[in-house]
Amino acid sequence: MFIISEIFPQHSGNIKVAEQMILQSKIAGADAVKVQLYEANQFGAERAYLELDYKNLEHLKTFSDAVNIDLLATPFTLERLEWCTELKLRYLKEPSRMHTENPDLVHKILDKKITTFVSVPENYDPNKLKIVNHAVYLYCIPRYPVKLDEVTLPDFNHSIFKGISDHTLGYSVALYASAHGAQYLEKHFTLSHSFQKETEKAHLCAMTIEELSLIKIISTEFEIIRGSTHEL
Repeated sequence: MFIISEIFPQHSGNIKVAEQMILQSKIAGADAVKVQLYEANQFGAERAYLELDYKNLEHLKTFSDAVNIDLLATPFTLERLEWCTELKLRYLKEPSRMHTENPDLVHKILDKKITTFVSVPENYDPNKLKIVNHAVYLYCIPRYPVKLDEVTLPDFNHSIFKGISDHTLGYSVALYASAHGAQYLEKHFTLSHSFQKETEKAHLCAMTIEELSLIKIISTEFEIIRGSTHEL
């Protein structure tokens, strides 16, 4: 399973913490790490401390390259989309909220023809999506956190969805999805579940280094089993 470790906003606006989370994600087996790019007051003044400027984005890209893990980003403005192309990011990400809040930016991101992970909210009509070959569509329940008895999942083998953007508590849904054919996982990463705060709601539904390592090992074993299984 290709695992994207989402380190924002759980880095608390601290670049050194972001570096620590990138390194831990790499050690635990993540294939990529993700940041969010938005203007300081775009989602409320109380979240301004989480803004990542171009200089620090470039720094984290250099740091990620040094430890051999891809850095990808969710650009919430056209200017920040241009940052991503200028730094030659290998992947981009579209969040579930963007389909309704900024559909024009959705199309501009896809027009870059860069491999893009597209989160699709559970109640969104897939027929409204712009389907392109360079996009990977992820099923998403956009709540923080999602309880296990609220989980629904698509048919990963017979739909556009190839993975999930997971906001559930724990790691069982990630493993269940892998066992049922999901090839991609995006999940928030945290140094501690106890860091939960109003402006960083994903700590509770995030994965720690130990949980990420477990997801990577077991999902890889599922892939081996599927590849070696022969029907009678």
